Amino acid sequence: MTLNIRSQGHGPDVVFLHGWGLSGRIWQPLADRLSDVMRCHLVDLPGHGDSPGGYAGLNNWADAVASGIERPAVVVGWSLGGLVALAMARRCPDRVRALAPVASLPRMVREPDWSWGMKTSAIEATRRGLSEDFSTTLSEFLMQQVLGEPGAARAVRSLRNDLIDRPPQRSALERGLDILFEADFRETLSAIDCPALWIAGARDRLAHPDGVAWAAAQMPRGECWRVERAAHAPFVSHEKRFAERLLAFVRASEPVA
Repeated sequence: MTLNIRSQGHGPDVVFLHGWGLSGRIWQPLADRLSDVMRCHLVDLPGHGDSPGGYAGLNNWADAVASGIERPAVVVGWSLGGLVALAMARRCPDRVRALAPVASLPRMVREPDWSWGMKTSAIEATRRGLSEDFSTTLSEFLMQQVLGEPGAARAVRSLRNDLIDRPPQRSALERGLDILFEADFRETLSAIDCPALWIAGARDRLAHPDGVAWAAAQMPRGECWRVERAAHAPFVSHEKRFAERLLAFVRASEPVA
């Protein structure tokens, strides 16, 4: 099985990975803005959008994305997609030229020694809600992602439109929650030796910006950009600034001829 990947534009290859419950379409406005200067590849993760399900586990998701990439690329991963991007960099470094995790953490769940992720109870409540009220659970989760942003109404419309257009498979949502709950890259970040731009929303309630900055500092070539007044979806609420900063990073990470 192969994943659905929509490609457009010309220039350096940039792969975009969406968050839990959505699809590659969430990146479409950004891709339209950037397609004159980069080749944008919008991936539907397993069981999301137009991609088939059947893949279980973070490594299988990462391998499925990597197998659909023809050339080394900059990989941009939002939230859950950031974990997939990190797994790709560990497993398939020849496919990942640079990383840009967006509103993501190396460990997305809080622990006694890690206070920057989501509460375990929140993930478990989301899991229970999938079987009790599928659509309401997804909508409420999406609302959490943009609380505190000045453009929250627009962001919510964008997220909901993507959800309504291509609802994910329930099995894929379960597997995505498993990844969010289990993945932990804290001890392996120092081994990922590629340029990495970690992007944080200053008002993010799901991926605390201090945790994002910590992750960037663990990597040999990591840096952090904190987007003021943004929450969990800075590429939606601050699209123009996000596009400009991402383009600068992509150009700076291009190999020297």
